[in-house]
Amino acid sequence: PPPYPAGMRTAFFFAILASAAGLPRDGHPTGPGHRIHHIRKQRANERRRRLEQREHVAKVQDYLASPEAAAQHTKLLDEVKKMNVSERIAAALVKVIEETESHEVHAEFGRRLSAAPGAPPPTPPPFFPHAWDAAELGYLDTHFSDAAGSKGGTLQYMIDTVWIITAALLCFFLQAGFGLLEAGALRAKNAKNIMLKNLMDACIGGLVYYCFGYAICYGGASRPDGIDGNAFSGGGLFKSTEAHDGIWFGVDVGMDTGGWFRTTSNYWMLIDVEEDEYYIFLFQYVFAATIATIVSGAVAERIQFRGYLIYSFFLTGFIYPFAAHWTWDPNGFINSWGICDYAGGNAVHALSGCAAWMGAKALGPRIGRFVEGTSKSLVTVNFKPVELAQHNVPMMCLGLFILWLGFIPFIGGSACYVNFQLGRLCVMTTLSGCSGGCVALAWGYMTEKHASLEQAMTGVLAAMVGICSSCGCTTIWAAFWIIAPISVLAYRFGLWFNIYFCGKFLGGPVDDPLGASALHYWPGVWSMIACGLLSDPDIWDATYGIEFSGRTTKVEDLTLDDFSGIFYGGNGMQLAYQLLSVVVITLYGLASCFLLFYGMKLCGTLRVPEADELEGLDATHHGGLAYTDTDVHIVPAGLRLRKKKADMDATKDGSESPEGTESHEA
Repeated sequence: PPPYPAGMRTAFFFAILASAAGLPRDGHPTGPGHRIHHIRKQRANERRRRLEQREHVAKVQDYLASPEAAAQHTKLLDEVKKMNVSERIAAALVKVIEETESHEVHAEFGRRLSAAPGAPPPTPPPFFPHAWDAAELGYLDTHFSDAAGSKGGTLQYMIDTVWIITAALLCFFLQAGFGLLEAGALRAKNAKNIMLKNLMDACIGGLVYYCFGYAICYGGASRPDGIDGNAFSGGGLFKSTEAHDGIWFGVDVGMDTGGWFRTTSNYWMLIDVEEDEYYIFLFQYVFAATIATIVSGAVAERIQFRGYLIYSFFLTGFIYPFAAHWTWDPNGFINSWGICDYAGGNAVHALSGCAAWMGAKALGPRIGRFVEGTSKSLVTVNFKPVELAQHNVPMMCLGLFILWLGFIPFIGGSACYVNFQLGRLCVMTTLSGCSGGCVALAWGYMTEKHASLEQAMTGVLAAMVGICSSCGCTTIWAAFWIIAPISVLAYRFGLWFNIYFCGKFLGGPVDDPLGASALHYWPGVWSMIACGLLSDPDIWDATYGIEFSGRTTKVEDLTLDDFSGIFYGGNGMQLAYQLLSVVVITLYGLASCFLLFYGMKLCGTLRVPEADELEGLDATHHGGLAYTDTDVHIVPAGLRLRKKKADMDATKDGSESPEGTESHEA
């Protein structure tokens, strides 16, 4: 076959090179926002190419309607008639030849115009030109077709779609893992309440993220200049003005108020999201739903169900989307600093840790969690913590394994496409969990003098949270030997902080039944810090590059030393920006969740009555206990034998109970 044209060979070569290097085809850094931006840029190029194609077709049609083309047609017809065939066959031959030649004329026009954009229209070639290279015609046909873009045409797009949808399904299974872990770690009288809250996290999360969360995160190209939102929020709506100064909350707030709001590119409810972006929405929805589920364990056993629905609505639909936009959208101000938060150690885990801590603080401790007395752990406090027993530790362990499974695609799929990081990230996630479990088991031996299953489970989770940010720029050995073990210690520090530090200096201890705030905030913060200490310059350069406009240093003056970890010869600038982004997200999370939880407390929709808490939320709010038999309900206090309905009716009527029947209240 004839060789491919030089331009096609060059484009193909660089496409393979970019794929091997793990970069999107337009050279943008890794991340969901950048991947979305890349897809939308492809879409804009497709529209531009289709417009060029229409212009080319119009020029070709003008030529075919010209006297020169008519003369060529007459000449062609005469030559066919000389073949001594019937007029019907001659007309058919002419039609076939003309259609073929029209395509070749069109292709030649496209090739010449593409080679010299802006040049005068080329002279149309005569009929019966030389045999055009088949590869050229195929390339041009692809160049001017929808299949050339991201819309269902490329092998890379199909691979990305299959992988990210698979990752999203496995991450969705995290909801089951959280539910089993939380329900097993709490008392049986609240098991149904816990599982219902996890179910509604997925349902309400999907509702609000579909309606407006995705638009706030990654709202589309809603301005004529093609900018996707601004440094604060995504776009989606703007006014009919010429001055588009900035899109805030998805709405242009330019000073030139030239008309009512109009929707030229609306990402609310996915209205203008095209098919090639749906798979990214699915994965990002799973991320968003995780936020509310994490907080569920911190407010368990005493929050009103309607209060839970309210905070799940606002946390998933508003609080998290803004943080995600700042961190991962190419226009977000934190993203412009060049920070590494590959899988959400800051935007997901640290933010949810702040929400969990504020929710538990606003609710106050569970009844019986702290009793009078004195205890000491570095500081002396005037109360004693009481561990409230878990009702099903094997259920907790099953939930842990599901979470471990889900964490692997959670981190591996965070780029939202298949890149060179994928295999390394999956291995790093798995080994970090192994390291954290071993370190936590050793900690349990030292502190509790026995092998503790509960300690080992929390160690696995803390270690995987601890690499969510740093996985994008650190090595596997650093994650296994340094980051994961310190993540376990960070979690232990968080538990001490909640009980003793808060009890001494912040008005009272924070009762977090699952330790969610300690498990997600402190390892998440440590993961951000680890980027500034252990960022490998080679991995950073291949993943992110060094062109970030939000730093105080000019883009042209930035070097890899500005992004490398201190232990890799960095100058400390990366650590400074990592810490700055942690401060921003922490203050934002605490402030927004303070308004949310204390606002509900002020309105009386936060905590259940004391009698309901003692009886259990399953019985008082959800129609009955989770564990039932015909006559036996298992509750934490012991065994309760209930009478049959006939006996209860007899008691109400004042008659005696049947002989041999007893009733015992636990």
